[in-house]
Amino acid sequence: MTRRTARWRTALAVSALATTLTAGLAATPHADAYPVAAANGSIVARLTGPGSINDTIGRYNIVGTDLGVMWDNGRGEIMTAFGDTQSFNGWSLLYGQLWYWRSNVLLRSTDRYLADGMTFTGHAGRPGHAKRLLKPDLRREITIIPTAGVAANGKQYMNVMSVKHWGQPGIWYTNWSGLVSSTDNGQNWKALNAFRPNGGGNHKFQMSAYLKVGDTVYTYGTPDGRWGAVYLARVNAKDIEHLGKYEYFSWGRWARNNPDAATPIMSAPSGELSVAWNDYLGKYISLAQKDTGVVLRTADNPWGPWTSGELVVPANNPYSGYAPYIHPWSKGNTLYFTYSISAGYQVYLMRLPLRRS
Repeated sequence: MTRRTARWRTALAVSALATTLTAGLAATPHADAYPVAAANGSIVARLTGPGSINDTIGRYNIVGTDLGVMWDNGRGEIMTAFGDTQSFNGWSLLYGQLWYWRSNVLLRSTDRYLADGMTFTGHAGRPGHAKRLLKPDLRREITIIPTAGVAANGKQYMNVMSVKHWGQPGIWYTNWSGLVSSTDNGQNWKALNAFRPNGGGNHKFQMSAYLKVGDTVYTYGTPDGRWGAVYLARVNAKDIEHLGKYEYFSWGRWARNNPDAATPIMSAPSGELSVAWNDYLGKYISLAQKDTGVVLRTADNPWGPWTSGELVVPANNPYSGYAPYIHPWSKGNTLYFTYSISAGYQVYLMRLPLRRS
């Protein structure tokens, strides 16, 4: 989410350059001892756009996109939500733009063998076109971006943010974050009465990551942009649509219906975030975007205490990368995650070797 108009118009022009810069990247060892990672993350495959392992242009009319927020839909599929998506539409030429932009799309995958990449097997939309899931009101917002997803109550849920405007790299401003749901496996979505205006304690939850443990859904929140700390809320899955029933982690205790009370569980600065349980390590893990790159943290409990973090993907290696989202089906001593690269505006699958400390 460091990209915007200028890069949009040149995305394909630099796509070939991005391929050259990122192809064949090898894992590079850290200089320091590893708490849990044996090497830096490395690229497995490009998932979207020209030259990808998925024909996203022909199959879904996706030329460029970013994010790739993933969750298990509970039906043997991985749902993958993408951010602002680029395609060719001749009508856009009337508005002086080469590319047509739709704010969000969704692809599905049943691929469990990730060593050679992640293939997509379906999408939301008509044949040959991944449709826009949520239409922004351009009088108040410039886009609506998905930040997290979870399956519960026989539905699919996404947390989304309404972007008011983009600032300098790593800085953007939201109107609100909110919960949307789908009852038809992600084909259609509707907004719920669960909005968090960007103010007060709700400012801490403008972007989210979900972790479901039994009947409890944990929501990890950060302010808009990449410079805030990480906060935590929880709710019984049956009450996920009712913000008044959320509890907020506050100085080691839980405070009900009071986001103002939430205190940091991971330090600033943190941006796009994903959290999962890792069987191999026997710990909860998180990946977060920081100014230095992608940081891996671990904890014995969803609320922590979380480690200070280990740098596993240095900034700009690969060049212009951001937004690490853990693949829910990662197994064993290898962690897979999606990673966006703004040079070329595409999403890649990354591999991170792990080792027990």
